[in-house]
Amino acid sequence: MKFIDCNHQANIIHQYIEEQLHHSYLKEYIDQPYIDRDRIYFLLLPFVSEGRTMSKEVVQWISTAMLLQIALDTHEKVTISERDSLKERQLTVLAGVYFSSLYYKILAETDDVELISHLAKAIKEINESKISIYKDEHKSIAELMKKLKTRESAIVSNFYRSFEDDQWIEIVEEALLYKKLVQEKISLGHSQYTSFIRALTTLSNRTDQTSPDFHLTKEEAGHVLSQIDELIAMTKRKVQGQLETIEPDTPYFKKLIVELLPYVEPEPMTKLYAEEG
Repeated sequence: MKFIDCNHQANIIHQYIEEQLHHSYLKEYIDQPYIDRDRIYFLLLPFVSEGRTMSKEVVQWISTAMLLQIALDTHEKVTISERDSLKERQLTVLAGVYFSSLYYKILAETDDVELISHLAKAIKEINESKISIYKDEHKSIAELMKKLKTRESAIVSNFYRSFEDDQWIEIVEEALLYKKLVQEKISLGHSQYTSFIRALTTLSNRTDQTSPDFHLTKEEAGHVLSQIDELIAMTKRKVQGQLETIEPDTPYFKKLIVELLPYVEPEPMTKLYAEEG
């Protein structure tokens, strides 16, 4: 399958997800949910092979994983800020629940018990990692990075395991971690203190990260920025190193990963992550 064919399949899935997400009333009050195109490509990996057609089931499987990710991301947008109306916050919560119900509905139609089991495990891992990051349950940057990686990649990783295709887990986990770190860097530049930024700060400065008055001085922000830059560089090296281990008889897969590496992250793609924790 050529890369353009993969683009075509991704377009089909993207359109299907958009149709499922459409709700005229919610659209009036909350932002349109962001559909991460890279994740669609990553979820396509187990099904990409010469001469293989895209079945209705594959579209549903990938769409359910994407809807689950969107639902979890939507819940992260809920804030206690007085800048957001109570109605808007309530609708954001309900939107997350609504998107979750779409995930369950479509998954039930496929009757795939194995996939249900693996995605349920992903939900558990993501929620545990979110709580751990928020409650500062880590003693080192390495532990914090492990939690962040789990939070970003558990759905894709468990999706792969459901189809007994784990060869891409490590490199995709690092690619998604890289992408998130770039988003965190942009958030910090806008003085948006996400749960990860708060957690990273408290590792060197034991302030109360849960305080509504949490704020970084220019010097503190500069220090955190330097740390994030180091983490980005380290993660990039890991991805590049893993690319070199990909078997030479899978040139298409290598090309796909290289094309998708988020080394340049457009700022609009971070809108969904503007406020979390």
